[in-house]
Amino acid sequence: MTGSSPATQQSYERLLAVEPVLSRIAPLRDLVSDLPPKTLFHAGPPFASGKALPAPVLNSVLVAIRHEGWAESADGAKAALEQGQVALAPAQDIGLVTPLAFVVGPSMYCLAVSDAKNPRALRLSPLNDGPLPDCLRFGTGREGGLALLRGLTGGIGADLAANLKPAPLLPVLAAGLSGGDDLHGRVSAAQTAVRGFFGAHLAPESEQYLTQANQFVLNVIMAAAALMIGAGAGVSGSTMVVASGGNGIDHGYKLAAEPERWIVRPARRPIGPKMQDKATALPAIGDSAVIDAAGFGAACLRFAPDLAGLKGHVDDAYFTEAAHDAFIGPHPALKFPGLRVGLDLARPRACLGVMLGMVGAGGTEGLVGRGVAPWPEG
Repeated sequence: MTGSSPATQQSYERLLAVEPVLSRIAPLRDLVSDLPPKTLFHAGPPFASGKALPAPVLNSVLVAIRHEGWAESADGAKAALEQGQVALAPAQDIGLVTPLAFVVGPSMYCLAVSDAKNPRALRLSPLNDGPLPDCLRFGTGREGGLALLRGLTGGIGADLAANLKPAPLLPVLAAGLSGGDDLHGRVSAAQTAVRGFFGAHLAPESEQYLTQANQFVLNVIMAAAALMIGAGAGVSGSTMVVASGGNGIDHGYKLAAEPERWIVRPARRPIGPKMQDKATALPAIGDSAVIDAAGFGAACLRFAPDLAGLKGHVDDAYFTEAAHDAFIGPHPALKFPGLRVGLDLARPRACLGVMLGMVGAGGTEGLVGRGVAPWPEG
């Protein structure tokens, strides 16, 4: 098998050196200095000028505008957006990763994952927005999702922040893989670690939130993966991916050699079984693609028996060690057969994709299935 270049190998070694730790919870504005005014942060690359937002993203934007107090009603929020009073920007450009159609504003509580060896290096992700049907990440814009955001900023977020115990995350990733997770489509084994992130004296409302937010750990994994791959940035000639995400129209990624430049291709729709047969899935959306760029998710389906329902929908290679052909090398803390980390787009590959929940394209359907979005070629 063709190996990676010396430059790409250097990025990979930087990835291996990272020891991710869940270290802080706070509003976005307290974690990122000099946020631009009245700006919301979305997944994936920038939206092309003049193109309409996908309906699920628009729904989340309108809720976020109301949550931030920039408008009192959905109509007022729409007017503020159309008149340019509110701006949109890619989350990953400020070190933030956001799931699916979820849009992040300055008051929203986020978790920070930092490097134990370099605490100034960190990546952020919003606190998980809870279970179906109200969660906003699936783009329905339900009032219940707004109520949950207000609960998080109104007390739950601060309580979680006050009771957080810094937690090393490589053991959480390893336990998840051992327990049948791919760390993207299935995270239930890793989720068992979540209550241990916090002290014993959480408020009842916070306890209830953690019980209901049964994918809380997914946002933690996203930030950890983003931190790990991001450490490889800034190496001339390196073809390792250091950022990746979809916005529902385009899939964008950044390479270590040019970490400020989005490479943008048309996003592809996830392929897999649907819960709503007649629904159309939105093309790939979400910054959770960083998980797959790290070497988890779609490349780890062979470790996740619960995801065997994807067989017959996606290439059989996803369930073999060939799924890691595009990745650079092993991780000493994650000793699983054939598992490699660090996506090198210069390597030959049998398959490459992103494990995703399917978001209904119409903005009303919510979660319609799950599958693998093929990597955009070209």
